[in-house]
Amino acid sequence: MFANGSVIDQKYFVRGLCSNSGGMGTVLFVHHVQRADALLVLKYCKHGDEEMLRRFQREVRVMQSFAGNDAVAQIVDANLAHMPPYFVMPYFENGDVSRHAEFIRARADTTELYFMRMIDCIEQLHMRNIFHRDIKPQNFLLGGGNLVVSDLGLCTQLDSSTMFTRQSVWAGTPGYIPPEFLDNGGFRNADARGDVFMLGATFRNILAADGAFIPHPAIQAILARATAPDKSRRYASLADLRQSLKSAFDVILNRQQGQAGALELKQRIVDRWTGSHLADPAEIGTFIQALIVVPAAERETICLDLKLEIFEALAASTLEPGLLSQFLDCYREMAEHSSYGWSFAEVIADNCKLLFSSMFVGEEDKAEALRIAVIAAERQNRFAAMDTCRDMIVSVGAGDFGLAQRVHDLMMEYDHYFMQNIDPGQCKAMAVRQGVVQLKKRAEAQAAAAQLNNPFAFGQGQ
Repeated sequence: MFANGSVIDQKYFVRGLCSNSGGMGTVLFVHHVQRADALLVLKYCKHGDEEMLRRFQREVRVMQSFAGNDAVAQIVDANLAHMPPYFVMPYFENGDVSRHAEFIRARADTTELYFMRMIDCIEQLHMRNIFHRDIKPQNFLLGGGNLVVSDLGLCTQLDSSTMFTRQSVWAGTPGYIPPEFLDNGGFRNADARGDVFMLGATFRNILAADGAFIPHPAIQAILARATAPDKSRRYASLADLRQSLKSAFDVILNRQQGQAGALELKQRIVDRWTGSHLADPAEIGTFIQALIVVPAAERETICLDLKLEIFEALAASTLEPGLLSQFLDCYREMAEHSSYGWSFAEVIADNCKLLFSSMFVGEEDKAEALRIAVIAAERQNRFAAMDTCRDMIVSVGAGDFGLAQRVHDLMMEYDHYFMQNIDPGQCKAMAVRQGVVQLKKRAEAQAAAAQLNNPFAFGQGQ
């Protein structure tokens, strides 16, 4: 519409096209006719229909309401009565975040700095019940030593009369759109969890090198939760997302030192579970990462003091592959080496039973939980702990073929007398039932051999 060299509203000289990729507006490089040395950008509404004009006008009003806020792109001038309406912003000489992805992901401290700043920017909107609805790397601008969020053309406000008028209408950028936006009314009724999804997708895009997603496992867990297809499984707020990221970077950057750091992370999990009965898999993963790097003596001390809430949270969480196995290695180490009272063997068995019974725990980790319970029960000869192990063994379902075989092999390895005394009829899984029968036969054979070798047994030594 405006050629290079033309003048808009008798004030702005057009110097070239900046972007025409937006759905609602075109962005031009301009300078004020009296300040040729100061480059600016001008965005004008490229559509003439009533709803697009209303959205453009609202974008201007929302941005103007953040005057003086260094987290939101600022408007230096606007004319909504002009046709087409326009507004003017400073020029951000370093472009958008997508241009700096390689730099951002190169160092963990740099990644944290940028991610936290981007959360801060979106949080400024949420503090006023405004949801962006089009978060992506291209909508974070860098310049003058600052990072701001921009392009509020799709933002919405709770109870706003200027939201999309039709329930079936949606918009956004492919690759960043949360699934609920595609449902009838989902875009129109967006909330904080929608922005959390898009921000998580933005972080994932920044961390993807050559299309491969390769960050630290704790960060992977955080972004998996942030971008969960089921919005109820995402972080409820940006504050929750920030806290999980901080915990993860504390470990990655070695800010949580030794036992004190792991204990702090452990307490966060306990407090969250106690307060809400909700588990944060990313937070749990960060705790496990902290636990495995502390010295063995400190690690065993921490494991001896793990509360029931930790295991309840673990049992309710889907963790990144390998994390629970690493935790169980630490817990088995404690069960084998630490000094604890005979009654604590029952605590260990009860904790392990929670994991063994969880639908979120895999077969290998279930079998390892049973192994730890057996070790503690056998070590302390604690009958109540043995009963718990027996309950775990007989609970294996008839269709749990993989777990049943793992339990069978574990029984053959440990061959404790309480396993020999299990009633085979109580066992649902054939492999487990066969294991019990084999242990009984093995015990009978050992008893017979012992009798033959005893010169004082009846019928011997005559």
